[in-house]
Amino acid sequence: MKKKCLFVAMIVLTLAGCDQAKNDATAKQADTHNAQNSLSWMGEYTGIQPCGDCSGIETSLTLNKDGSYVLNETYQGKDTKPFINKGKFKWNDRGDTITLNLTGSQSVKYFVGEHRIFRLDQQGKRIQGDLADAYTLTQNNDN
Repeated sequence: MKKKCLFVAMIVLTLAGCDQAKNDATAKQADTHNAQNSLSWMGEYTGIQPCGDCSGIETSLTLNKDGSYVLNETYQGKDTKPFINKGKFKWNDRGDTITLNLTGSQSVKYFVGEHRIFRLDQQGKRIQGDLADAYTLTQNNDN
């Protein structure tokens, strides 16, 4: 009788351990979903960002599947040509933020959300305050 109880206890513990392994695998799979692999992030994003000495910076950012980008910035109310940067962007390890390497040693970071991207400050944090919404670019519907 004792052997039978011991055998049943071993089976119960084995099955409980298998169930835990299945739950761990499901949790790991859930952790792999991020903006990079779950959202439709490719395409053109537009908006008007704040400018200290003009009425705004008309901004267009196109993100391509191959990791390339085109950033077009036009200073409104200024008699200047648009600033165009082309290059490659990189995803962070979490797959939720991209970094554009601009000309020179400058870079710009954006947090990638559902149909919009949010420009980040130099510390990689969302911009706060009254103008925070102005640092959001919205994905065009025709993408």
